[in-house]
Amino acid sequence: MERLVLTAARPFELALSLRAMAGFAPCAGEQRVSGGVVRKAFALADGGAVVAEVAAAEGGVSLAVHGAGSADERDQVAVAVARWLSLDDDPAPFLAAARDDPPMAPVLAETEGLHQVRFAGLAEGASYFVLAQRTSQAQAGARKRRLAAEFGSSLELDGVRYQAFPTLDRLAGLSAGELAPFAANQRQAEYLAAVLDRLAGWAPDWGYRAPTAELLAELRRIRGVGEFTATGIALRVLGRLDVVPAELPVFTRAIATLYGPGVSMDDLVARYGGQIGLWGYHVRTGLAWLGSAVRPVRAGSSARRPPARASPSSPAG
Repeated sequence: MERLVLTAARPFELALSLRAMAGFAPCAGEQRVSGGVVRKAFALADGGAVVAEVAAAEGGVSLAVHGAGSADERDQVAVAVARWLSLDDDPAPFLAAARDDPPMAPVLAETEGLHQVRFAGLAEGASYFVLAQRTSQAQAGARKRRLAAEFGSSLELDGVRYQAFPTLDRLAGLSAGELAPFAANQRQAEYLAAVLDRLAGWAPDWGYRAPTAELLAELRRIRGVGEFTATGIALRVLGRLDVVPAELPVFTRAIATLYGPGVSMDDLVARYGGQIGLWGYHVRTGLAWLGSAVRPVRAGSSARRPPARASPSSPAG
């Protein structure tokens, strides 16, 4: 089978991406990793499913697409895989800032070479962030998988069935009643229907191309989309690294652990600027890998603190 090579901005280590996938509850069990190779199903524009097989290669990753019938279908999957693994995201500006930030040293020791692993598509990521409102990651992920099983297509490869998440075209137009079995309540089902319908009306790839401020404004206009959902979609689906992570307890704890009292997200925004989203991803992922190996900084610590200014997004729906 023909394999394509997709280049990645350096530094990049696929092994770190695979490790991040293994600990990401919203997509648990949705890909299979073995021997440094990951297989995952993707939906094609016509609604069919293929399986992407990704391995490390010089300068990036190699890609084989099982089930593709044409070069156009392989190209569709190559674009989706590059976005899923954030291959084109240049980590150099973030790394320059982080290397000049001593409290980040233990995190970088674990995560340098890690690119953000995003949700594999807009329909999937947007559905998750609506389903995750006031719900645990595990519950929202399970509901997302049931939605995929009901409306998506799948492909069997070597005795394993891989489930693709359905396209926006497949989900748009479903009523709140049809979506209710996959939501926490009727209101959440109504929000999900509103989001899917609105996103399906976007021009192709608009969400990846629009200026961040315009993108966030458009998302916030959708019924049921607050700061949590808007920033989640912008950062973890569309790869906007200049989006400030929502003020969730996990980031409050992370800041306290690395920097100690008196440091806020505002301070980190001032230091990292347009890379603040990648700071959040590395910190959250790296601290999870380190576990108890990093102890919280105490008051009076000499750890360097970032200059204070700017303002973060606040959590909401």
